[in-house]
Amino acid sequence: MPDKHNKMDVFAYDDAFRTMEGECDDILIPFVNYMFDKNYTSNAVITRRRNEHYIHRNGSTEEKRITDSDFDITEEGITTNYHLECESKPFDSSILVRFFEYDAQIAMDNREYDDYGLKVRFPQSGLLLLRSKKKTPEKANITVSTPGGDVSYSIPLVKVTDFTIDEIFEKHLYLLLPFHIFCYEKELSNIAKDEMRSDDLAEEYAGIIEKLNEEHSAGSLSVLSYGVIISLINQVLNKLTKKHESVNRKVGDSMGGKVLDLPILQVYHKGKDEGRKEGREEGRAEGIEQGIEQGIEQGIEQGIEQGIEQGIEQGLAKGEAERLELSLEIERLRKELEQLKSKA
Repeated sequence: MPDKHNKMDVFAYDDAFRTMEGECDDILIPFVNYMFDKNYTSNAVITRRRNEHYIHRNGSTEEKRITDSDFDITEEGITTNYHLECESKPFDSSILVRFFEYDAQIAMDNREYDDYGLKVRFPQSGLLLLRSKKKTPEKANITVSTPGGDVSYSIPLVKVTDFTIDEIFEKHLYLLLPFHIFCYEKELSNIAKDEMRSDDLAEEYAGIIEKLNEEHSAGSLSVLSYGVIISLINQVLNKLTKKHESVNRKVGDSMGGKVLDLPILQVYHKGKDEGRKEGREEGRAEGIEQGIEQGIEQGIEQGIEQGIEQGIEQGLAKGEAERLELSLEIERLRKELEQLKSKA
């Protein structure tokens, strides 16, 4: 969600969240499982929906809003719609106003009619908080008073600062890793002045890279997700520690040159496009080759059929000619026999 006071920073963090949500199923599914107490497996199918919505204001004006994520997850024939947001400000209830606007618009986009009614289905919504206070609750509630009674729903709040690195890996909450540095945000000035604490932080990030290597080797993370996480760790780290050069340098060095530029996504999508193109070309070549083989095979079959047919026709014709010749020979012999009888 955008912060009017610090738009550049917020959009950078939002972009990191959107990248993982929009590109990496093996990052998103474990996060959804934790946030909403679900048990989706790797067989679950994620369908991303459009995240641009138009909020109607007084009069005829419309305001364009972009949600951080709007997607469906389908498994075993059951589909559920989800709406997630990432917020860099500490939680306050005004955030719920935007949430309700987004949720209502998503519900309207998926409205259903019958002869005398309208049905709207609100998404399962959740909020990731990069910054939080001790009093921040575990969930927030939205209540709508209608003529038919009050209707309410909860929005779970996941706070980055609640998790240690061990807990993140234990619960497979890889989506939190790029934002882990927020756990130290208030202490960065002191850490920068304390070489031992700087070394400890650098060692912690070296451990993150080692654990990511293990998760990738174990097949828990795809090569794409592995690269995206490391790239985003670096980008968020650089942004949050840009005023603390010693911390930035030490932690960066501790990652052992594992920093990947986010164009990995461009390479990934380019590879997919080229793969599709090559697949089409190979498919076309295979199709031609198969067509030739099938043509030859069909030609042989047709040739055999035609040969048999022609052989039968030729055999019949030859038989008919021989029969005619034999008839003529019999007729000739009959005439000769009659002549002999007349002479006798």
